[in-house]
Amino acid sequence: MRKTAHLLTGLLAALILTACGGNNGQPIAERDTVSVSGEGTIKARPDIFNLVAVARERGDDVAAMKDEVDRQVQAMLDLAKQLQIDDKHITASDIQIAPEWEYQPERKLIGHQVSREVSFRTSGVERYAELADGLAGLGLKEVRPGGSEISNADELANQALEKAVRAAREKAEILARAAGRELGEAMQINAQGYNVPGPVPMRAAMAKEDASQSYRPGEQDVTASVQITFQLN
Repeated sequence: MRKTAHLLTGLLAALILTACGGNNGQPIAERDTVSVSGEGTIKARPDIFNLVAVARERGDDVAAMKDEVDRQVQAMLDLAKQLQIDDKHITASDIQIAPEWEYQPERKLIGHQVSREVSFRTSGVERYAELADGLAGLGLKEVRPGGSEISNADELANQALEKAVRAAREKAEILARAAGRELGEAMQINAQGYNVPGPVPMRAAMAKEDASQSYRPGEQDVTASVQITFQLN
């Protein structure tokens, strides 16, 4: 019985020491802390570009229009091959045949429209420029930008996150010095958000003398923000 009492007394003493000893056992709410936010931004230029071209014919002879549309699509594919654009980065839709109606003074069939759409994905602004100018030279009815992207956006997001953490620590150090304290370890870190640009329209202006200089994707911001609570010593 006496041994049991001594054992219980020893366990109770150990629990009291654990609860009272050092900051490691102290709830964060009871410590002296400082909470700060930090933001990091990495600027980058898009290097992946998408382009959509449409072969379209209108008229009465559906068979002849289909042949012409197929010829235009083949010309697009030949151009892409010349520019060494991989087949996996080219998507050609099935042929679309739609009637065209006139509704005044009464509903009347006036012909058909035959079309096919081809989407291209290219690397580098120079190749994008060559592709856009080459497609324009084929006499297509429609060529439009399909957006631009940053190929290593995830890597840049991590870099932005590191900058955000450094910015938060610098801010906390300034506050700690101003208060006559020393900055301790980070107690809580919350990543509050990332901003990785998605596809955006590609502005273009044709220029015969130097096509690549007329395409300006511009810079985009990859950003991250954090909220960090530091201990004050």
